Amino acid sequence: MGASLVCPGCKHDARFVERRERTYTSLLGSLRLNRCYYHCRACGSGHIPWVRELGLTDSSLTPAAAEITCLIGVQTSFAQASETTLRKASGLKLSESTVERTTEATGERVARLREARVQFGESSTWKWQRDAQGRKCGYVSLDATGVRQQGLGGARAEGRMAYVGMIYNPHSEHDADRPPPHQVRYLAGFYELDTLGAQLRRQAEHVGWHAVEQQIALTDGGAGLEEMLQRFFPRATCILDFWHAKEHLVELADSLWPENESQRKAWLDEQCPRLKREGGAAVLNVLEAIDVSSRSTAVQEAHRRHTGYFRNHVHRMDYPTYVANGWQIGSGPVESACGTVVGNRLKGSGMRWSTPGSHQVAQLRSLFLSEKSQWEAFWKDYPN
Repeated sequence: MGASLVCPGCKHDARFVERRERTYTSLLGSLRLNRCYYHCRACGSGHIPWVRELGLTDSSLTPAAAEITCLIGVQTSFAQASETTLRKASGLKLSESTVERTTEATGERVARLREARVQFGESSTWKWQRDAQGRKCGYVSLDATGVRQQGLGGARAEGRMAYVGMIYNPHSEHDADRPPPHQVRYLAGFYELDTLGAQLRRQAEHVGWHAVEQQIALTDGGAGLEEMLQRFFPRATCILDFWHAKEHLVELADSLWPENESQRKAWLDEQCPRLKREGGAAVLNVLEAIDVSSRSTAVQEAHRRHTGYFRNHVHRMDYPTYVANGWQIGSGPVESACGTVVGNRLKGSGMRWSTPGSHQVAQLRSLFLSEKSQWEAFWKDYPN
């Protein structure tokens, strides 16, 4: 190294001060590096050029070691990763706290980059599936799932709801030329809805949402979900999950005929097929015609609540049209994603999390489980 270099911050000369030694853990074992340290008097910053060139950070792990640590840390408990999996898979001998710290810090970095509107990898246009009318279709969906929390000093704390959003391109029986498998982008964490909506929209644009002729938004009717999707995906047809609507019919039947199973079954055998065959408006007419004036207060309240649900969501219950077009009418993919992205890692037996830690791991899980290019681009293009 020379006696000076150009400060990457202020562009003034930074003078050589000394060599500073540090040991890093790599996949090949411990590496002791003797690094040149420079100081810029103009802006007061210090620089170690070799660190930037090698993609090293304040972590004691090299980028490759950090990636392997995170790869395992997002799939199994930090203790399991430390004591068994890392040692068997790579020979790394790291403490549980190091695995936890590395995984959560990387998840935090993913979150910061997403907030800064950074995209991972090059934009591309997915091979969107086609519906029964030959239109290219793309799906966006959103749900929430609870995550147990832990307060300071191990104190119990109220759980929090993590949102899981996804852009996806499922196979269609109407499209003989099927798209490649696993075209999906996940987002997960403790988001404000508008923040999540903006990030979902950017993910959609990254995979060619402009080419989608028929946009479809699926939710279970949770508070605020449809409104958010309408703001960020205004051209999407919003569909209420069919099975949630059906569940309201089941609950109403239980209230109307609590002691008469055959009556409940006969009524449901008529109304559930009607919901799919004729749509929510036809079923709403049936519900509004039921006379509960002589029934108990509890029955009247159940009738009011379930009828109100259909009245509020009937505009998203045109199931005959959706089915005829070959569109999905169930929010199963995003419900499954709640388990896959969040539940499988964050909701294990006895697990409780800090709010930052669970948000960071959810961020990294969503990156890991999205299409393969996302994880690879993050580790390739951004020093960790």
